Amino acid sequence: MQALFEKMKANRRLAIAVIVAGTLLFMLASASRQGAGGSALVELFSSLCMVVGVVMQFLGLAALLKGPRR
Repeated sequence: MQALFEKMKANRRLAIAVIVAGTLLFMLASASRQGAGGSALVELFSSLCMVVGVVMQFLGLAALLKGPRR
């Protein structure tokens, strides 16, 4: 994970792609959770995917804020 963070700090496009992927994952997991229909397994998996999506967004934003090392 540290290697990915270092790559994102050096490559802004990768960081933006990770933010977009995290947002899409969060949205899809949220929609999946809404449509689960009471299935505990689907709701659990959707919640886990939502957490992963938020973590991806946070890592991408942190990499953009840090900027590359010089």
